[in-house]
Amino acid sequence: MADEITLEVLFQLQDRAATYNRENSVIVQKRLAFVSEAITLAAMVLTSMRFSDHKQHTARVLGTDAISSIVTGVRVGLWGNLPESIALLRSALETSSVLAAVVESQEYEAFSAEMGTTRMRRYSYKEAVSRLGNLGSRIDYLWGRLSNIGAHSTGTRMKFASYQLNGEAYDRLGAALEPESAEVALSYAPDVCLHLLESFANAYSQDSTNFPELERLTDLRASFRDVKSWNTDGTP
Repeated sequence: MADEITLEVLFQLQDRAATYNRENSVIVQKRLAFVSEAITLAAMVLTSMRFSDHKQHTARVLGTDAISSIVTGVRVGLWGNLPESIALLRSALETSSVLAAVVESQEYEAFSAEMGTTRMRRYSYKEAVSRLGNLGSRIDYLWGRLSNIGAHSTGTRMKFASYQLNGEAYDRLGAALEPESAEVALSYAPDVCLHLLESFANAYSQDSTNFPELERLTDLRASFRDVKSWNTDGTP
């Protein structure tokens, strides 16, 4: 009789997959390093910001939600669970877009009021991207790509129900020893991280206040092209 596939066994597989996928892909390693630096900076900014009450509340609530989704999405991506990782990153992209739109309009008090309702209307994701012009169009294009992989029961999503390892087929039960899937999952995380950080930076700029450790954000902007590339030799 085959060993039972228990929840504990699957948890162990996820831990094993995260280690395997990271150690067997230079691309995963460089993208993980970028996200690690971005999240460290975002968390530092989040805990050190001192804005007016409504602005502070808006930035902290949306920032916390976006950071949480990025962190969890990247963790799931390391497991090789591409569709679920992408779904979480899509959520982070939506939240970051709403933050960008609120910061641009400076409607912090109105957003705080609507946030207390059960449904966001004026500050929904769709409303947010419509306000952001060309940036909104680029965000919505990325959102569409993420939606096709992770957020709905599309044919593309179903293609990831199984994977190959050493010539054998396996079901993707919460994880996969497949660095290629981790690479794809982490390929979208840098975009979402930068969207969030740019919104934070714009919020500081409005108050004529220096963004904390701006040089770190500058370095992330400079390394973005390289981290998004699929080359493994260090060239963009």
